Amino acid sequence: MRVDDQLNELLRQAVGPLDPTIEPASLRWEVPKDPTFGDLSSPISFRLASKQGQAPQQLAERLVTVLQDTVRRSPLDGLVERLEAKRGFVNVFLSQQALTQILAQINRATHQYGTSRLGQGKAVLIEFVSANPTGPLSVAHGRQAAVGDALARVLGAQGYRVVREYFLNDEGRQIELLGRSLQARYAEFLGQAIPFPEEGYRGAYLYEVAKAFHTRYGARFLDQLDDSSLSRFVAFGIEAILREIQQDLIRFRLRFDRWVSQRWLRTSGRIDRALVTLKRRGALYEQDDALWFASTKFGDDKDRVVQKRTGELTYLAPDIAYHHWKFERGFSQLVNLWGPDHHGYIPRLVASVQALGLPAERLVIRIVQLVTLSRHGKPIPMSKRQGEFVTLGEVLDEVGVDATRFFYLMRTLDSHLEFDLDLAKAKVQENPVYYVQYAHARIWSILTYASQQLSWRKRRGPADLSRLAEPEERLLLRQLFQFPMVVRLCAQSLDPHGLTIYLQKLAELFHVFYTQHRVVSEDIPLSRARLALVHATQWVLANGLGLLGVSAPKRM
Repeated sequence: MRVDDQLNELLRQAVGPLDPTIEPASLRWEVPKDPTFGDLSSPISFRLASKQGQAPQQLAERLVTVLQDTVRRSPLDGLVERLEAKRGFVNVFLSQQALTQILAQINRATHQYGTSRLGQGKAVLIEFVSANPTGPLSVAHGRQAAVGDALARVLGAQGYRVVREYFLNDEGRQIELLGRSLQARYAEFLGQAIPFPEEGYRGAYLYEVAKAFHTRYGARFLDQLDDSSLSRFVAFGIEAILREIQQDLIRFRLRFDRWVSQRWLRTSGRIDRALVTLKRRGALYEQDDALWFASTKFGDDKDRVVQKRTGELTYLAPDIAYHHWKFERGFSQLVNLWGPDHHGYIPRLVASVQALGLPAERLVIRIVQLVTLSRHGKPIPMSKRQGEFVTLGEVLDEVGVDATRFFYLMRTLDSHLEFDLDLAKAKVQENPVYYVQYAHARIWSILTYASQQLSWRKRRGPADLSRLAEPEERLLLRQLFQFPMVVRLCAQSLDPHGLTIYLQKLAELFHVFYTQHRVVSEDIPLSRARLALVHATQWVLANGLGLLGVSAPKRM
């Protein structure tokens, strides 16, 4: 059992008698932002203060006394240097022995370091991006793609079985507008003007789609630019745009496990099944020749139409059916990553899950905030409908996959993101992804140099890790120790952004260490210990970057 897991268990034993109602799984040590608070810290005293009628600092001192006695009688004796109560926090300082044990563990586990069985094989479905096939992926869709894929990687590393899913809205008003917009561009390509739909899609990409339509069909439909040919234009437009979306995602190192079509939901009868279930449970009623979902019974602010008097389904109907089917597939948790324009949609969907009699607590909907692109210090205007927008593909062309992924993940998903295109391209220390990747490449060159020295090949046996006594070495060791906890916290919060912060700090500590201390020197025992340290750092950098979907280059 890892040191942090053992300490988690001791924390549960110490807190349990004080408040048996606290969920044991929530009692975990955290990574302190301030290094003066030790290697691990717990704010549990603040949670207990009101119930115990004591100040947080008094409770923290009380817990420290209990923990000190418990540690002395446990396998952790000798691994914990000291415990302290500071400003209400309970802090743990690990011994040099504990930190060097972690170093040996990393170099044994290699690419497995940071993984765990936290998820116990539970199945998780993450639905994200799900952009309408009416145009290329925007930079906002790109952020959802980066967050969703990194989250899937993190959860997979924690022992969950993760399915990535894309919901394809290939029916409805927006799809009809795509077809009519394509008809207008096709006519324009052939020198004939017809009225452009008032709310149509004006992006330049439709000129290319119209050109491809002409390549396949020639001028055959020039005299049929009405409802009789609309389905043909719709089908072609969806096919062409979806192909581009899929190519961009593959280029972005993202492959979905399943693509679910709204059209398929309807033709398969799943929408009808879901509505029948709602009706049977008394959650549907007819009014004004329309079919209504009584969502106010389940916390929504008003009831919602699911089928108009014309017989046309609203967007809510297929969404209800889609989530009904998600639950039928037996996932332990459903995660939806949506854009901010869907924020108001959350209550009605949660209401529908409750109305279907399904466990709504298994559904987690997170909003991924928008992205602002800037160049030369000025924001770039974006409007998809008017065609004035930068696509994900264009960002990838300009700054590359690695920088795009890393920059998209540098803020919490519920925070607005400012994406500086100039900084993302710059090969300077201020560019976070370059800084982290450079640390990995620098370590690779150190290890390559060391492997080429004949004297190293004559040395056998484990390195004497007790030689790693410099302050910069200890800071680097404790940062490496914290990696599994950071990954776990990212999984629990369903937000991978913490890894970008962690990796930047790890790279910084490595660069400080490397600047002040020579790794390979005439002191061979010390050199071997330092090589073990930098080798472990290389593994953690590579593992962390891999969880973000970012490459770990050997050369820069």
